[in-house]
Amino acid sequence: MDNRLMSYLYCFNVQADYYECHEYGESLWLDTGRPIVLKGLIQAAVCLYHLYNGNVRGGYAMWVRAKGYLAPSLPSYEGIDLTALTRDIDAVFARVPKELKERIVAPEHILDLSLPTVKIAFVDPLLEEKVHSWTLAQG
Repeated sequence: MDNRLMSYLYCFNVQADYYECHEYGESLWLDTGRPIVLKGLIQAAVCLYHLYNGNVRGGYAMWVRAKGYLAPSLPSYEGIDLTALTRDIDAVFARVPKELKERIVAPEHILDLSLPTVKIAFVDPLLEEKVHSWTLAQG
């Protein structure tokens, strides 16, 4: 697996730094012929970045597009459980009140919703161990 994908996974699962995560994903995407599945993973991170920063409208719109990019690669890609990721992000947006899906709100308002934390699940438990022991210096 490319180090940038490992760094993406580390930033997503360990740091919950969705902006940095997107940076690693975008670098990989640009260098590998722009595969649709990577575009979906990048946009999954960006949708959470927007959501947790209060841009619910932008986050939700990004998620709708991301799901379309991930769908052709279900159920998994490079050991990433895309089915679980899709289900888990859908569950987050299901908890967001409908009236907020068209708005931009203060990030504190999003925190008050106590939304579930999304972690990328893996079809290979060894990959999960590797992600948790990863350091960005390796990437």
